Amino acid sequence: MPVPLIIAVGGSGRHARVVLEAADLAGLPVRGVLADAVPPGAAFLGSHRVLGGLDRLRDRSLLHSCHVHLGAGDQAVRRSMARTIWENGGQLGTIIHPASIVSPSATVGAGTFLAAGAIVGVGAVLAEACLVNTGASIDHDCRLDFGVSAGPGARLAGSVRCEDDALIGLNASVLQGLRIGRGAIVGAGAVVTRDVPAGSTVVGCPARPLER
Repeated sequence: MPVPLIIAVGGSGRHARVVLEAADLAGLPVRGVLADAVPPGAAFLGSHRVLGGLDRLRDRSLLHSCHVHLGAGDQAVRRSMARTIWENGGQLGTIIHPASIVSPSATVGAGTFLAAGAIVGVGAVLAEACLVNTGASIDHDCRLDFGVSAGPGARLAGSVRCEDDALIGLNASVLQGLRIGRGAIVGAGAVVTRDVPAGSTVVGCPARPLER
């Protein structure tokens, strides 16, 4: 029997709606949600009950009975939530949409979310709290470190390495064997043909550093 899940709602709650629907479709037991913007006891996305605010991420008794999924699209919010959960003895819960495709040889870390149509290829390794959005493809032997986000329709060719908190934008492509540095951003529709340094933003085809 799977461990019950709680969804921690961050930001506007739109991403949390996506993960809740995926959890329902996957048949995962969701005990409720934590949200600051909705009063306790209220309904969130139909029948899901709000159990309290995000301060309950410090509630050790709650954390010991459930795993928590990070229902936030913003990477900084997800990282902050994860740190609070871990500091209080909790564990992250993973949600994989039943319409995604995951190789049996791939590794999907705790707290990661795979949306509808996401593909994770042979030998790929996804660390904790990654977000692979609708229709994104993570090809063979890629490695995504903590908190990496791949936007809808993003394409990572084989053996790409994305370091912590890197963001690959909507419909962006990264060619085989490249490295995307920690906290780097690949803009929507970009085609990356060389390594991207940590903390930088690249856009265009071929991708170039964004001029500020």
